[in-house]
Amino acid sequence: MRRIVIAVSMLLIAVACREHADPPNEDVARIATTTPAAVASSGRQGDVTIRRADGSEVAVVRKSGETVEVRYGGTVLTGEPRESGKRKYRSGGGPVLFEVKPNEGGFKLRTEKGELRWKVKITDDKIKISDNEENRNPFELKMKEGDRVKVMAPGERQLGAVRGTTVEDASKNDLFRIDGATSAAYGVLLFDSIPETQRYILLAELLARGR
Repeated sequence: MRRIVIAVSMLLIAVACREHADPPNEDVARIATTTPAAVASSGRQGDVTIRRADGSEVAVVRKSGETVEVRYGGTVLTGEPRESGKRKYRSGGGPVLFEVKPNEGGFKLRTEKGELRWKVKITDDKIKISDNEENRNPFELKMKEGDRVKVMAPGERQLGAVRGTTVEDASKNDLFRIDGATSAAYGVLLFDSIPETQRYILLAELLARGR
């Protein structure tokens, strides 16, 4: 009988200890909820910082929800979504400069009046960027083995390549290094015959599409 009483007493003590245990550590709870999925659901897909080979900053591309922002050379370029599916780009609080209209297999970069500047066609192994509807004489980003991308000017002239997060010229000299995920889009940095603002919009739009 005495053994039963002792056993029951020990059981009651254990239950009482469990009921009065300290609550979960709040810091641990916060860490547990800060998963990649939680970060993605916040609408912030991460920043991409472009640097020259010497480490100096060139530009920052940021996507938050469906809004895209590019900072470069003292300019802040913001692309804001519309219900039509287009994204309208303006510098600072100024008027709309360009719009991006998505279409099947890519998108078009147009002026605020709807005039075509660049048509972008995206496939699994290639991205073509041309100044006409027929994609004649395009700039091209050609995906190769691994994370290498050949960067081509019209006429099949190689400008350089993207290797992971490094952009090099045709002589394999490093020109840019990127803090961010690997992407073929970085090859657009070598298209220096495309006006700067348009070049950064093309880069940002490709990044926004995960390319």
